Amino acid sequence: MKTVAKQTPSGHQQALRTLARSIAVAFAGTAAAHGALAQDDIQKVVVTAQSRSQSAQEVPISMEVVTAKDIRNLGANNLGDLNGYLPGLDVNATQPTQPLFGIRGVQAGDFGIGTDMPVGIYVDGVYTGKTGGALMNFIDIQRVEVLKGPQGTLFGRNSAAGAISVVTNEPDQTLDMNGHVKVGEYGRADVDAMVNLPLAENTAARLVFVRAASDGWVRNTTTGDRTAGDKSWAARLSLKHKIADATLNLTLEHEQLRQKGWPAFGVVKDPAQPFAGFRGVYDAAYVANFVDPRKAPLENDVGGSERRTFDGASLRAELPLGGVTLRSITAYRTFSTYNLTDNDGGARPGFSLANTDQKQAYNWQQEFKLSGKTEHLDWIAGASFYDNRERQASTALLNTATLDNVSLLSGGNADLAGLFDALGQAGIPGVDATSNFPWGETTHNYLRTRAFSVYQDVIWHATPSTNLTLGLRWSRDRKNMEWYVPGRQSPALDELLNTYGPLAGLDASALPSNQIFYAAGQLAATPVQSTKSWTDWSPRLVLDHKATGDLLLFASLSKGYQAGGFNVFTPPNPASANAKQRDPSYDPEKMTNLELGFKLYLPSIKATVNGSVFAYRFKNLQDIKLGGTGPIPTYNVVNSDQQAKGLDLDGRIRVAPNLTLFAGMELIDQTYKRYRTTDDNGMALDLSGQTVGTPTFNGMGGVNASWESLGGRISTTLQGTYQSKARCNDDTRALQCLNAPAFRTGEARTKADFRLGWDNANGKFGIALLVNNLFDKRYVHTLDGQTKPFGLPYAIVTPPRTVSLELRGSL
Repeated sequence: MKTVAKQTPSGHQQALRTLARSIAVAFAGTAAAHGALAQDDIQKVVVTAQSRSQSAQEVPISMEVVTAKDIRNLGANNLGDLNGYLPGLDVNATQPTQPLFGIRGVQAGDFGIGTDMPVGIYVDGVYTGKTGGALMNFIDIQRVEVLKGPQGTLFGRNSAAGAISVVTNEPDQTLDMNGHVKVGEYGRADVDAMVNLPLAENTAARLVFVRAASDGWVRNTTTGDRTAGDKSWAARLSLKHKIADATLNLTLEHEQLRQKGWPAFGVVKDPAQPFAGFRGVYDAAYVANFVDPRKAPLENDVGGSERRTFDGASLRAELPLGGVTLRSITAYRTFSTYNLTDNDGGARPGFSLANTDQKQAYNWQQEFKLSGKTEHLDWIAGASFYDNRERQASTALLNTATLDNVSLLSGGNADLAGLFDALGQAGIPGVDATSNFPWGETTHNYLRTRAFSVYQDVIWHATPSTNLTLGLRWSRDRKNMEWYVPGRQSPALDELLNTYGPLAGLDASALPSNQIFYAAGQLAATPVQSTKSWTDWSPRLVLDHKATGDLLLFASLSKGYQAGGFNVFTPPNPASANAKQRDPSYDPEKMTNLELGFKLYLPSIKATVNGSVFAYRFKNLQDIKLGGTGPIPTYNVVNSDQQAKGLDLDGRIRVAPNLTLFAGMELIDQTYKRYRTTDDNGMALDLSGQTVGTPTFNGMGGVNASWESLGGRISTTLQGTYQSKARCNDDTRALQCLNAPAFRTGEARTKADFRLGWDNANGKFGIALLVNNLFDKRYVHTLDGQTKPFGLPYAIVTPPRTVSLELRGSL
């Protein structure tokens, strides 16, 4: 019999362990885990962040993990409901068909199809980063992994700033059924149900249905309808089949979203404004008249509408081949969206302005991945192909009175009212200076994207406690964009002028085709195209070392890449002297990220502490900004170089068998390295060296407790978030950091959520009370809009407190 001597830790190892325990104890009073760390034992949280099944504490990447339990504690329907609870991740879900995702301050708009987000979003390995399909319902989620920093050697595409990986539950050989019903204020009525069926010895199916609906927390006094609610349903059917050692997973998905548009709260209620002494929206005397949008009635002449239809199919296969494993993902996605929004924040006919955005997308991807392990190497290698086709139609909806008022505020004349007055005086019936006709302008775009990449990621076990990871990705992207901008759409006005204009010596051609929004579109009265290709090499280098069995130290240097894009509102004009008009494409986005971190697990006191310091430079970040040379601004693509340095820290400690504390935070200092733009008056601005706007501090924390009572188990969770005030620059200070007598923007924010639940002894039935925004904290989220230059900005405000009751049952 062979005897193995127990090794005694060296003095160095004992010192490290003592230091590690001291850090954990010191941090325990104020820190603890991310949302995911609500589980009883963090070591049981297995993730696939590196395309390998690993304990979360063994992965040398700064990451957050959200489990199904965390989602249930918050009553979250999608990623937007997790905002604030994952420091470093920012999700703006005001418009679910046009969401914004950011990691560590890298957040960009994705209004036009010519650009992409720098945060890659994947569901079971399938890329869903295009905005129309990015913010989907949580459907039978196992966990969500949020990886910070470039992840190109691990994920398919567009993960220059980080990746969000959503992992769903697969079918298994257990007969299982469960369901949830949630009812609450403002007509809240949610339901979800799951059925898992073994179909044969090696075959199982899983069917899930989810519905989320509410009437909304505010009533539009103009239309009488409630808005700021949601209404969607989704279903997923999964089939899993094993053939010897091979596994096949087929998934079919469908989702429909049908809801009112987001509310735009006007802050100017005086009917004499903006004409009475208007000297600009930033004038202190004018700002003094702003009303608090949290207390003012909602008056939108356009009720708004947001719709999406999504369908997807994917086939995932895993096949052992000798000493390696082959994994394949074949996926098809299609969605169509429609978004009608009020852009004037009011119901005044003379300032009516709305926009519609319609998109239709078809894409498929194919990915092959090989993986294997030896005594010293753990490797993956893969190739992926992505093909995407999208159409977009963006329409500005206004009227002739709006055009005249904009002209008057710009120092011009009410030419259209003068025209109608002249026609009335010429004897045209029903026409005078007060006549008003609808006016629309539309731009059409088509995009074809084809992307191919090959990559590898190798972990070399240099010693039993030290690993070196080398990753490399080669990418090639090709995009073809088409622009088409037809003439204005004003059929009633054209009919009037064509019928009666000759009597006054006028006809419809006397009016310009596109005089307000899409002046550049005059160059695209017939379709024009542009094609661009980009290639890139992106490396990843990571060194991690197990200083003790409880402490992992790591350092990483990685590069992220995202293909360039096009400005959907600027067709190419070879004759122009302006380079951007000749070629409206944008260079690729590239990020270089340096990170030093640690992951500490102390089972003796049941505590974890994780932290990292990081610094990055991001080049050519594509974003969307209101601007342009016309009297009404349009959405245009801008780019900048940014840099940041910061600290991530999180931890968790179980202070008693039924009591756990958790917390997380991020400190960040983000500035522009290069950014030249224009202000609202068209004056040049150089913001290089100034802050981007990301708050310096984001933090969260909470407590989980449970105890036996009433023949079952009572559990409660109280958790909250804090965000420091916005850091504004010369371009955003006037309205984004406004200190008006009635309200402020850009101020620090807090939010708390509470859950109290009871589950019966066998865990088959439960009931819970959920309170979101427990202390009813409300803030002005933004103050902006296309009507801002002529004195009518509108605000988006955060929702009030909501209370709901949840029932749960399972077999």
